[in-house]
Amino acid sequence: MLVASENNLTDFAIELDCYTDRRYDAYECQLSVVIKWKKFARDWKDFSTWYEVKGSSPTLSISRSSRKPSHEFLRTGFDGIDRDFRPPVRHALWVANEQELDDFIDQSIADLDGKVGAWIERWFSWASALKMMDDNEQLCGAWRNTAYFCLLEQVHGREAACTWISGIDANGWPKLLAAQVEYLQSQVCGMGAIQA
Repeated sequence: MLVASENNLTDFAIELDCYTDRRYDAYECQLSVVIKWKKFARDWKDFSTWYEVKGSSPTLSISRSSRKPSHEFLRTGFDGIDRDFRPPVRHALWVANEQELDDFIDQSIADLDGKVGAWIERWFSWASALKMMDDNEQLCGAWRNTAYFCLLEQVHGREAACTWISGIDANGWPKLLAAQVEYLQSQVCGMGAIQA
């Protein structure tokens, strides 16, 4: 389901996704907010291409599904949003009959009318979306540095984004995370960008 609003000043595509897993004649149900962004998908694809050319080792490859233009900027569950991304996370609802389905629908509506809906609305402007990233360091997971760079550039321009990334020392970081910083420093903000 797409989330649309006249108040959305960004070009994020915001969707609601329902995850269900059938076990023991019941369905484990969870709703997630999925944010897609063409600018980020394009930048992530450019990084992925550079990353694979940079290293011939299979350990440096990125899966084809991660390179698709529809690559997600962010996916997070209603339960995590409800708990401010702190444990204990709210458990998934088990749906085995109509009453439990009604309970799941009621909980989802309450979430959208409350904290989850307010959280989604904060992605409707660039400045508040950047504040969301600042306030929640775990958002965007393994591609956080690229995602944050894209959003910072959107809000404050390339110079501010390059100043931010130039201040990061990624020595000792996991390979994918360190490579994102290296790519942004050298290819987007450094000499590689001038030559391109």
